[in-house]
Amino acid sequence: MSLQIPAPQIIAPDSAPSLRWGMFGTGWITEEFATSTMKHTAQQIVTVASRTPGKAQQFAEQFGVPEFDESYESLVSRDDIDAVYIATRPGDHLEHALIAISAGKHVLIEKPIAMTPEDARAIFDAGAQAGVFVMEAMWNRYLPQASVVHQIIEQGLIGTPELLLVDFCQDQTSDPRKWDPSHGTIMFDMGIYPVSFALELLGSPTKVQAMGRLHESGTEAEVTVLLDFANGARAIFTLSGLTHAPHHATLAGSEGIIEYETPFVIPSGITLIPTGFNQPGTSWSDDFAPRGHQGLSYEATAFAKYISGDLTESPIHPHSQSIEALELVREIVRQLGVTYSL
Repeated sequence: MSLQIPAPQIIAPDSAPSLRWGMFGTGWITEEFATSTMKHTAQQIVTVASRTPGKAQQFAEQFGVPEFDESYESLVSRDDIDAVYIATRPGDHLEHALIAISAGKHVLIEKPIAMTPEDARAIFDAGAQAGVFVMEAMWNRYLPQASVVHQIIEQGLIGTPELLLVDFCQDQTSDPRKWDPSHGTIMFDMGIYPVSFALELLGSPTKVQAMGRLHESGTEAEVTVLLDFANGARAIFTLSGLTHAPHHATLAGSEGIIEYETPFVIPSGITLIPTGFNQPGTSWSDDFAPRGHQGLSYEATAFAKYISGDLTESPIHPHSQSIEALELVREIVRQLGVTYSL
């Protein structure tokens, strides 16, 4: 017997206030955020800034951003900016977030929100003291399939979640930044996804076991992690910065299974499968307009909607989970014996 998959519950772009945004940084993720937000939301991308001379102007001209600023400080001093998207190096997020927060701007900060739980906590505390909204840009939590999965769990269609299996493997050998701790190594850049995923779907683990191999730089290269939870649930994920592989994710419950289409972190879809060997499943595929990293637009709309509702944090990604994710990453790399310090 097939299982009925609920429809996604999505925040309508025109139901959120149209905030005026400035952006810190001009990397490819800023390109995706800017272009997706301008195309798929009611948000206004007004300006961009970079500390590299000429980069902000070049970015603005190339991607249709109306204006540019020569410094982060000049950007946040503008009265016509409501929110700042921070997409600089993770090691710089604390400094840059505080520049925006101290100027009274709401901030959306690319994942990982910081390199340490202490820095993440400092960002959230500063936001609370300034009375501004702070959110980590863990964009997959705002995708349509995330809504579908949460409804499936809440309706008991897979029973009690018992086992989460995730693979996140991508060859990063030609990118020196992925082996540089100041930029965020693969546990921070890639591994933050399965860690956050486990917290989202299973809660806080009670035990962490990690094994793997190190890169010649002393940073983690491949990692396998087992997380145990108080109710007996487990999460197992494999991460590699050496080899490409499909980004799989499966959540198995006592009465059913959710299999994500690959890659699970972009707009894709899911199949709901009854328990048992080789059972037929019922599938749902995302046919909404944002494709690939254009799915970043969903978090921009959610961010604006939460501000209009006078919320102090994202209801589907609380500050405590951003902090806990970094605590888990720290423990994982400690067990691997990395040579950099956090």
